[in-house]
Amino acid sequence: MTEKKIKAQDNSHDACVRAVAEELKKDNWTVKADLAGYQKPSAVGKGYLPDVQAEKKGCLTRICEVVTPEMFEGNREKYLEVKDYCDEYDFHMYVIDNDGKRRQIDPETFGKK
Repeated sequence: MTEKKIKAQDNSHDACVRAVAEELKKDNWTVKADLAGYQKPSAVGKGYLPDVQAEKKGCLTRICEVVTPEMFEGNREKYLEVKDYCDEYDFHMYVIDNDGKRRQIDPETFGKK
């Protein structure tokens, strides 16, 4: 993979993480994100560091993970492995499509036709 393509994927990933973090902040969540300018999230499970960790009074802690198709590769096992770390949280996972659009994966319907 070329350096430009890797850099574009990183920018796309970080832009999506930033967008998720900003959306949560606007909805009055206290947000930590694995980005410059944010406090780093706490490790969960066996040292897993999520992209976004958000807390709001009266709600479960929300964990958000952003992946690109190249990172995730449509692999249900990889998704479930990450989700297993987050069973005690309100877990959200997003995929950035090749056109840069974000979509959320629903664990109940992912991989089903």
